[in-house]
Amino acid sequence: MDYSKLKLVIWDLDDTFWQGTLSEGEIESIEENIQLVKTLTDCGVINTICSKNDEHPVMKKLQEWGIADYFVFSSINWLPKGKRIQELLKNMGLRATNTLFLDDNIVNLNEAKFYEPNLNVAEPHIISDLVAYFSVQPKKDLNHIRLDNYKVLETKRKAQAEASDNLAFLFESGTHVELYNDCESEFERIFELVQRTNQLNYTKKRSSREELLAIIHDREVCSGYVTVGDKFGDYGVVGFYAIKHNECIHFLFSCRTIGQGVEQYVYASLGYPKLTVVGEVINNVDTSPKPMWINNERDGICELVKSNAKVIFKGACDLQIVCAYLESSNIIEEFTYVSDNNKWVEHHNNSVNYLSHPFLSKKEQDELLADCVFNDPKMFNTAIYDKDTALIFLSTMVEPNLGIYRNKKTGIRIAFGESCYPLTDCNNWDLYINKKVFTAENEFTKEWLEEFSSKYEFEGELTPNMILANAKLLLTKIAPHTKLCYFLGSEKPYLANTQENYKDRHIVYQQINKLFRDWAAVEERVLLIDFNDYIRGQEDFTNNINHFVRRVYYDAATKINGYIAEIAGTKVKQKSCIYLWFWSLVDRIGRTGFYQSRFWLIVRKMYVWVKRK
Repeated sequence: MDYSKLKLVIWDLDDTFWQGTLSEGEIESIEENIQLVKTLTDCGVINTICSKNDEHPVMKKLQEWGIADYFVFSSINWLPKGKRIQELLKNMGLRATNTLFLDDNIVNLNEAKFYEPNLNVAEPHIISDLVAYFSVQPKKDLNHIRLDNYKVLETKRKAQAEASDNLAFLFESGTHVELYNDCESEFERIFELVQRTNQLNYTKKRSSREELLAIIHDREVCSGYVTVGDKFGDYGVVGFYAIKHNECIHFLFSCRTIGQGVEQYVYASLGYPKLTVVGEVINNVDTSPKPMWINNERDGICELVKSNAKVIFKGACDLQIVCAYLESSNIIEEFTYVSDNNKWVEHHNNSVNYLSHPFLSKKEQDELLADCVFNDPKMFNTAIYDKDTALIFLSTMVEPNLGIYRNKKTGIRIAFGESCYPLTDCNNWDLYINKKVFTAENEFTKEWLEEFSSKYEFEGELTPNMILANAKLLLTKIAPHTKLCYFLGSEKPYLANTQENYKDRHIVYQQINKLFRDWAAVEERVLLIDFNDYIRGQEDFTNNINHFVRRVYYDAATKINGYIAEIAGTKVKQKSCIYLWFWSLVDRIGRTGFYQSRFWLIVRKMYVWVKRK
């Protein structure tokens, strides 16, 4: 490997770092290896251990030799090494390509390569080459700052592993981020970041010293460095940015910040400048707000007056019908609605849309409105991200139904229509033009469909794993005290189904429901309303697998009322059984086609009486 790119050496111990096998008797130190560990540390290269041994005697021996403090994130146990090394790299935030694993056992080396194909591996005979190379390299970290930073990170990772709630852990960590503009004072560190960072280097621009100085001195460039600290310690300078004419020349961070949201915080603080991402990065940034756990105290954010806390129902007919049985001034409804030009708007309640569209710039939202005839300006508005929101009700049933389209130029996604009839497939155009499939009352033309297809590509529908991933992402975006409650669809098939998009949907719901049940079992901020608890048989379906008789919704409303009372601190008034009886009667009438009869006039009068009750 290119030793100049080496950041981490993983040492086996028996017959590699020392001579002999510790568990079988006496061992002998190898002075050359001890000195190499010290030299690597002076050069800014970190050392760790992956050994099959008992930890206590290993650490005792290393302490006797005065070398124990030079190792960090050591993994000493009897488990297979491949998975351990993979986990070690993840916890340290380092790439396999910058790591060298030394072991005398070829089986261990091959196993490690299986889990991390880009890992550099070698037997102990390579050690003499390392000694020769690093003995002549500049000792740029004689104070062992890099080692100390990883010791801080190790302490933090151990605390994180013991925490039951990762979001709570982030708030309790007390992360503080500062941005500074005196870049010349930290030039050497900034230059090192520019040259060596990869996983969170968004522009991948490797400026020379002269080029970097010119950028810093350019009066048209806004340049600055980023420092991070938390209750575990100070991480020092971990990021750098340079922006000219609102476009990023450099935007990069040390791997030590992975998982803290620092890059999103800085990007939001800078006003979301244009950023062209080059190559792969481990975390993307977008137009989401700043992570609330940075530069904030948890108690200050989470202070909530329960009597005024918002409860939001966001979804389609399943949530709308349930909500009809509840009365409270705290409830905010974000349901399917009819736009000013008489089009049905329901796709705003798909996670693809509400996770990104509210955070788009005004220009990007206007482009979406211009591109998509089915969009409406009101669809960008939502209260789910408000800090005084206590509880959000959502449905998993709308998720797998819609088709996902991606703008070929901007990458912005939009969910709309039944996924089995892609708008971009010319074979479906006649169906949309003549309204033979769901159109949400939009007037589609061949010209519009051709133009849409030239700008957008069809990506399919959300899979169960994608739906869960989006739900987990939402949990990080909403206020830290806000809880989510998801409706789970029927695992029983609707035997009278005639709609192509709902074919075998009960199997999809089985997969989704398992994922969400497993998640809710370990995530205290996630609640579930499982319609399978209330569906008795085929008689409880109406016209598709997502629509049930009123009794099912009424029974679910009782549990929902309990959630609201517990979390928002307010008891919601639940409608009477007379209300349920009335709307059940309306459903039966609707199925007979009597809405146009005189009998319907009587029903309308009955409604006025029931409403008073």
